[in-house]
Amino acid sequence: MNTIEIQHVPKQMAVFTTILDDHVEVNKYLKEVILEHRQKFPETTKSNVKAWHSSWITHKENPKFQPLIDRVLDACKFITAGYYECDDIEYNAINMWAMMYEDSEWTKRHSHFPSDFAAVYYVDVEPGCAPVIFESVQKDGVHDNNQPLTLQPQNGMLAIWPAILHHEVPPTKGRRMCISMNIEKGEKKIPTKEEINISNDIFSNNV
Repeated sequence: MNTIEIQHVPKQMAVFTTILDDHVEVNKYLKEVILEHRQKFPETTKSNVKAWHSSWITHKENPKFQPLIDRVLDACKFITAGYYECDDIEYNAINMWAMMYEDSEWTKRHSHFPSDFAAVYYVDVEPGCAPVIFESVQKDGVHDNNQPLTLQPQNGMLAIWPAILHHEVPPTKGRRMCISMNIEKGEKKIPTKEEINISNDIFSNNV
């Protein structure tokens, strides 16, 4: 195999967003968890993110994040059934990490391939902080006439999109505390007793 030719076809990529109804309570809890986690693990993980970044397996280091993961996975199942018309698909969070951006910090253009979905949940964002920019489809390395999608973070916003979709965060002018995940199809994970207890105490099961 000497060369691979690329044949471009029209495609649609959807970014799904929702605001958690109980986000004030949820965000108060998650902010405390993230700050506590950062104090325990102050070193940042090397990545496309030019800000503090917890490890890729933060959910395995700290079960207090599991209730949010459960709600994100439920949202992925809802999207898959309603938008893609595929039922009975289970998802798992392969990676989960927290991020804290301060002034001028940013993220390079990247995708979350080969995962199925990527997700971000905004815990504490200041008005005017940097958006996440989803780039338009490219043809022969050049953007087409479609404008990129600019998504402005809001406290309590959950965004989910196909992991192949490229995106970036320009230098921010305000704090951005958020949690991201890589999500893949697979058998449903059986939660531990500790995870179940935390979930029942803190979160409802509604998206």
